[in-house]
Amino acid sequence: MPRKNRLFIDGIPHLVQLCGHNDETIFKGEEDYQYFYQCVDTAMSIYAIKLHAYSLSSKKIFLFLSAPDKECLGRFMQYIAKGYTHYFNHRHQRHGTLWDSRYNCCPVEPNAYFLLTKKYVECHCVDETPHHSFADSPEVRITPHEEYLRLGENAAQRSGAYQRFCLGMIVPAVITRIESSLVQNCLLATTPYSQSLEEKYQRNLRPRKSGRPRKHYQNPAADWEWLEKKAEYLLQQYCYKEIRMPLLERLEENATRSFSGESDELMLNHQALFRGDGTMGCLRLLSQYQNLQIGTRLWYLGAMFRRQNQQNISQFHQLGVEAFGYPDIGIEIELISLQYDFFKSLQLLPFVELKINALGNVEEFTQFRRHLQQYYQPLASLLNARQLACLEQHPERLLSDKDNLMLRLAEKAPQLEACLSLQSRQRFTHLCDSLTALNIPFTHDKNLFPVNDYNDQLFEWYADSLHHNKLLCRGGRYDNSASRLIGHPVSACGFAFMLEPIMQLLTATKKSSDYAKHVDVVIIPSQERARDQAILLGRRLRRNFPHLSIVNDCSTLRLSTRQKNAQRQGARFILLIDGSDNEVTFCDEESHCWVQIPLHEATAHLSMALMM
Repeated sequence: MPRKNRLFIDGIPHLVQLCGHNDETIFKGEEDYQYFYQCVDTAMSIYAIKLHAYSLSSKKIFLFLSAPDKECLGRFMQYIAKGYTHYFNHRHQRHGTLWDSRYNCCPVEPNAYFLLTKKYVECHCVDETPHHSFADSPEVRITPHEEYLRLGENAAQRSGAYQRFCLGMIVPAVITRIESSLVQNCLLATTPYSQSLEEKYQRNLRPRKSGRPRKHYQNPAADWEWLEKKAEYLLQQYCYKEIRMPLLERLEENATRSFSGESDELMLNHQALFRGDGTMGCLRLLSQYQNLQIGTRLWYLGAMFRRQNQQNISQFHQLGVEAFGYPDIGIEIELISLQYDFFKSLQLLPFVELKINALGNVEEFTQFRRHLQQYYQPLASLLNARQLACLEQHPERLLSDKDNLMLRLAEKAPQLEACLSLQSRQRFTHLCDSLTALNIPFTHDKNLFPVNDYNDQLFEWYADSLHHNKLLCRGGRYDNSASRLIGHPVSACGFAFMLEPIMQLLTATKKSSDYAKHVDVVIIPSQERARDQAILLGRRLRRNFPHLSIVNDCSTLRLSTRQKNAQRQGARFILLIDGSDNEVTFCDEESHCWVQIPLHEATAHLSMALMM
């Protein structure tokens, strides 16, 4: 099979990795490092390579660079690999190859991933040796990229900003994305950037999962039950109380518009509305019971309904968490910590990413919208109907419009940061510092704006780009909206998990569905005459072992098929009752032990097996 043609994209930096053959050491002393530096410096001058970051560990080399073209990059790597191998073999009296196959390489989108990749090379891929770059040092070898130069007006400002950027952890999903792109020689970029280049090159540029798709036999009911129990257990640990809300709401109770900015009201006959979100139901509950307005933590679960652009009604499920009467930043930190623990319990941390942004108070965000309207208004004749509607109500959405004209205009558009007060900045800094102290990775996305009526802080969780970049959770503070509905000032903060996207991500990332298997014992009557004995045995075992899940197999399938079905359900113990004799075949799937025991000893034998 011919080699895959290496991907190279002109005009953007590339991350390169070289590994030692069979995980062998490639640097055995300081002299080896110095000679490698000589090879790199010479090759850089010959092939006009600009080096932005590097890391030399004992077994791996990372180079983050820009090359004039594909041939120069290939000859640069060939020069340093061959030159250093000849030196290393001669010095250490060895022969043969030093490197593990070809070097790994991936193009990197500058806007979104340059600083993250530089941080990955200089902070994540280093060992105890000092042989790595940081910021713009060493100056004799490092050429600052345009993205790095934007961090400040001078070297000191840029270095300080970069050091602060490196204080937080790298999101695990970002590490996975970088390493997947590097190994597969794919583009490390956001979805829109990747799609634009895929149209240009007429090929897939994004990393894919290896291997053929695995067969999974999912049980949706068991999966949903497992997910809901995970959330309920965690919320009990955080002392949140569950509430139930009606599916239909009276029209006069919903006189104000919905909290969610995405859905239209779904009006029915008899002056009723379908429930569009749970937040408004919580606020109506608070307006009726004033004692709940101070120090209250609530959660709810259920179906919501949405209709966009007067089209068909769609149903989705949400798990919402709301806290009232907490004006301090501490409640936002607690809610984000709860979200982190939830995704951790689902083993989804490598596949999710937290994005946050500071919105300021209502007056500051309104001022920002006013500045945007003044900026875009002279160009209104160039906008289409959808963009004009955004300009009227939500001008901040024009900043993320993928239209070429909008992208160019967004570069010089007013920034929200310029409208924030000192108090809002300090509040957001406190949030970032606390998340860093809690080791919760996050990304400050300055183009993250609210869909709902949020103020001060906004936080959202997304699945990574390998899994369609879906929104998994959205939340923030909504004091203004809550106070407007209740009629007096009240502090409110909350979020909602989008359960369908979370379940889809679980299905896409889980290697097996073991989490849905919760059957402990299956009792199978091998003959019809043994059915009554099997049911009596099941009742007796449930009385003696209330913590076990015990199933009586009532099917009419063949005995071998029923045994396989019991194993698929994850049962540890399978009990076969013949009916002709007062005996039962006791099977322990964990120890693979089959024994024939009297029927009246089944309880004692099961108790002994559980203790072993």
